[in-house]
Amino acid sequence: MSYMEDGEETRGASGTSPGPAPGTSTGPRTRRTADGGPSARTLVLTVLGEYVRWPGHDGVWSPAVVAALDALGVPEAATRRAITRLTREGWLSARSEGRYTRLTLAPSLYRLLTGWTERLARATRETPWSGQWQQLLFRPPAALREARAVVEEQLAFEGFGDLGRGVWIAADPGGVDALRALIAEQGLTAYATWMTSTVCDAARERALVEQAWDLAAVRTILDDFVTRFADARAASDEAAFVLRTRMVHAWRQTFERDPRLPAALLPVDWPGITANDLFITTWRRIHTPAARWWAALDRDPRLP
Repeated sequence: MSYMEDGEETRGASGTSPGPAPGTSTGPRTRRTADGGPSARTLVLTVLGEYVRWPGHDGVWSPAVVAALDALGVPEAATRRAITRLTREGWLSARSEGRYTRLTLAPSLYRLLTGWTERLARATRETPWSGQWQQLLFRPPAALREARAVVEEQLAFEGFGDLGRGVWIAADPGGVDALRALIAEQGLTAYATWMTSTVCDAARERALVEQAWDLAAVRTILDDFVTRFADARAASDEAAFVLRTRMVHAWRQTFERDPRLPAALLPVDWPGITANDLFITTWRRIHTPAARWWAALDRDPRLP
């Protein structure tokens, strides 16, 4: 099941984006504020990914982004600084249209946000389990540690766990193609060996899971997500926009720790099922009013 509803945005998610496949470009670094909340830069990227990144609609007026982040509690100056930095780094292009500025997503940002959306959609489906692990031996030399760090960050995002000594495993093969492309882009293909493997002993397989992932920490993250959004309601279109944006951001953050393992490899009381159902149900409930509020923001400001 996709977290998206049938409609324009669902069709957009399956469309063809320009350039190479999603996941082949490293993304702009996201940050957090001093209190741990998302930064203006991070929220700009979330808004662009959730409302702008669709075929035929890859541009946005800067006043719409400023107003959207104002609703999320971000001061205008911080939003404009984030837009300026993303433009300087080549993730956005800016074109003056009279008194206003039209922002367009660069192909690299389009691909990145497409990858985020596809990862969100994949995470809402039960991970198929055939008993085969995806395994990567990844041992670049120390001189290439920066490129290695880029790949390792994406490995975690795609659900891979670190067994140590350059050995990574995942139950979900869905991110392998994007990771292969990223490794090639970083010039590290010679240091990467892909395999599949099986574990014949159930007890050893459970131990392998515990070694690769801190399931206690993942449980805490998922419990926190449920606690935060279980009773969330939106009394207006603007409130729906704020809730949808913050919830999508929080859901994506869980990927930093949660590998979305198949149910067969998890405890019977695993909170991931509850968290997943909550995300899907809430997203679908607030999708239309949130989109309606955004559409009103994203009108051509030059028109009367």
